Amino acid sequence: MVKCTHSNDREIPDSSSILLHNNPELQGCAYYFTSHGGRIRDLPSYDITKTKPDIHDCCKSFPEAAKSGTTYLFLWFDPLHGHCYGFHIITTSEGRKDPFASAFLYMETPPNEVFYDFSCQFEEYALNRELMFWRGCRFYHDIFHGFSHKCPFVYMSRRVPSLDVGINSEICEQFNSYIQKIKYSARSMNQSHFMFYLQFFIHRWNVQKRYKCVAEQAMAESLLK
Repeated sequence: MVKCTHSNDREIPDSSSILLHNNPELQGCAYYFTSHGGRIRDLPSYDITKTKPDIHDCCKSFPEAAKSGTTYLFLWFDPLHGHCYGFHIITTSEGRKDPFASAFLYMETPPNEVFYDFSCQFEEYALNRELMFWRGCRFYHDIFHGFSHKCPFVYMSRRVPSLDVGINSEICEQFNSYIQKIKYSARSMNQSHFMFYLQFFIHRWNVQKRYKCVAEQAMAESLLK
């Protein structure tokens, strides 16, 4: 349930000034929603974060912390054309704070739709903290994880026919398979080398997706002639 709708009904903090310049090597974070890649807001402290969360039928098990020799990443993708907008290293446990904080700190405006494997509780988390920022966003489970949830059908992306056309809600799983090629070599790297290495392979991924998108667009245009 959204508990504090009216108390959080405040203006979105100004994004005109860069609070922290982009330094992936130091920060363990690289997002490129903007041309400069830096933070555009500060993250406030929320009173609701200190309260005990409600018990829900839906639950998701997160690793308590990254295992030795293993790095967990949170990444943002466009499910329409597959472009990766960046990532951050998860140093503790994954949770709703990861999509919330990364979007609020680095995006000028949130996307119209978010596909996340825990969207039912992510929506509550986001609206209870920054209602004005997230108010125009719709939250859906990706198709694969949606079958395991007990929450209302409203979060199922497959219920909306238009989302089945050209939307790839499993793009994260596909990227995970792609990035396995650097799994073993990355284990011997320090953070500086790892950040460069990972960004290089994300760039290659984006180039491939861009070429594919251009080719599909050219084919569609040729069929219309």
